[in-house]
Amino acid sequence: MIFFIYLILFFLLLFSFFVISSRNPIHSVLSLVSVFLLSAILLLCLEVEFIALSFIIVYVGAIAILFLFVVMMLDIKINDDSFNFLKYGSPSYFVSFVVLFEVTKPLNDLTFFSSSAFLTDYLWVNWFAEVESISNVQILGQLLYTYYFVFFLIAGFILFVAVLGALMLTLTLNKTIKV
Repeated sequence: MIFFIYLILFFLLLFSFFVISSRNPIHSVLSLVSVFLLSAILLLCLEVEFIALSFIIVYVGAIAILFLFVVMMLDIKINDDSFNFLKYGSPSYFVSFVVLFEVTKPLNDLTFFSSSAFLTDYLWVNWFAEVESISNVQILGQLLYTYYFVFFLIAGFILFVAVLGALMLTLTLNKTIKV
């Protein structure tokens, strides 16, 4: 399980690097969507289902798709493939390295590749075995589909109209066609 979490963290850092280093804005937005999805998977591994589903619904479903529609509407053409690495790359990578060093400085006594880094003096109690309950997702589903189903349907209809509006804004009609 720890290897899986490290793998998710590696891809999370990789895609976050792609967000800021990609020359194509559509690729940056798609990398941002990947970062949000990997963050949601990491939260699911930590058993925080509600926040993970909120990440997917709010960030991926609304904000990132809005960014993607805006970038596609702007129709940015990238002609300059030359990137002056010495002018922009070195200072930004140096600042990133300093920030990363300062963030990880308190962790210098821990060794991350051994299991002793995760050993603590705290007592862990398996509350799922102690208390019989249902999960957060089941509670959320029961509330949404029983008591608040009208509001849930209205919110879905509003999002549907927003998607149709965004599609109509990006649609270009060819007016030279004769019937």
